[in-house]
Amino acid sequence: MPVTLVSRARRMQVFHLPHDVFCGDRCACAEVAVVVVAENPRTGERAPKHVRKKVPSSLTFLALERKPGLPSSLLEVAEVKAAIGRGYLRIIEQTPDKPAAPAAAENAPPHAPAPAANASSHSPAPTANASSPSPAAKPPGKEP
Repeated sequence: MPVTLVSRARRMQVFHLPHDVFCGDRCACAEVAVVVVAENPRTGERAPKHVRKKVPSSLTFLALERKPGLPSSLLEVAEVKAAIGRGYLRIIEQTPDKPAAPAAAENAPPHAPAPAANASSHSPAPTANASSPSPAAKPPGKEP
């Protein structure tokens, strides 16, 4: 369910999105290569070692920025909850993934022809200004 959030603060805000809360059905963490110093326990030698790690992503709001289409799992993050509670962020809209179809439209029969109506019984009463054209009916470009 996409969410639209608006920053109400006049400064930049950064929210760290922890893996266990934010990455429920699909992982949003970035994979980076980190160089660490590894020590061989037998010889005591130290050497650089490249390790690939997953780093949780973050969400950055600029001052008074509006971000539509954010995942609803964002509302579960503690930092975001606190910012909404303090008034730094505001939820503008939370829309479902699929638009809801009206129940009457699903149960209605397909295009039934309208019953023929008697023209004399439903005709509007004539008015005094029926002969003069309305202002909307004037051709474009001709102003009074």
